[in-house]
Amino acid sequence: LLDTISFNEPTTPKEEKTTVKKYIDISEHQGNIDWTKVKNEVDGVMIRAGYGKNNIDKKFVRNITECNRLGIPCGVYWFSYALNENMAKQEAEFCLAAIKPYKVELPVCFDFEYDSVNVAKNNGVTITKKIATSLVHAFCQTIEKAGYYAMNYTNKDYLSRYFDDTTLRYDLWLAQWPNVVDLNNPPSGAGIWQYTSDGYVNGIGGRCDMNYCYVDYPSRIKAKGLNGFKKSTTTTTK
Repeated sequence: LLDTISFNEPTTPKEEKTTVKKYIDISEHQGNIDWTKVKNEVDGVMIRAGYGKNNIDKKFVRNITECNRLGIPCGVYWFSYALNENMAKQEAEFCLAAIKPYKVELPVCFDFEYDSVNVAKNNGVTITKKIATSLVHAFCQTIEKAGYYAMNYTNKDYLSRYFDDTTLRYDLWLAQWPNVVDLNNPPSGAGIWQYTSDGYVNGIGGRCDMNYCYVDYPSRIKAKGLNGFKKSTTTTTK
């Protein structure tokens, strides 16, 4: 199946059969993490690389260096304050420069949220569905052109109000926090499901976001030769 799916086609949990993985996502707000302890608690990590105009997360280098050292699969996300397509493209370039020295086995994700819209409003820009969707495309296309696997993070509210999901072909990391969590029934279309912000993991002092992942992203990315990996080849012996 990996050989028949383009890296930029959206993924739904039904498209690939894989064991559900336990992911967390973190930023400088989690402080100094004891990654040796975390390694035994999770299957993967989405790390904030930075935000806006090349503001690198204060703990990014430490977090990704430790994940690489300990062999914890990691991806990254960039919190956007883009007001237009050019700014979103620049944010993608900042993100690519930040992750270039490191091993990234999971997607590179665009993150546009409530604070993004509020900052835009304060700068005289009203974010419409057309604008928000164009920002996703500008960021993710830049990531893809650089040979990385792009993804879009959002929540159910923004998915309906700000993003035209009929044109967005990128994998979806969806935040949806139900009262009762059933890992076997994720939100439709979600490759990664962020199901709570109130999680606790050994090695992290305080709360962090918890996720279930329904796609074997490391295998898919490596098979396609993305994120700096050489494309997998199959040798046939007669």
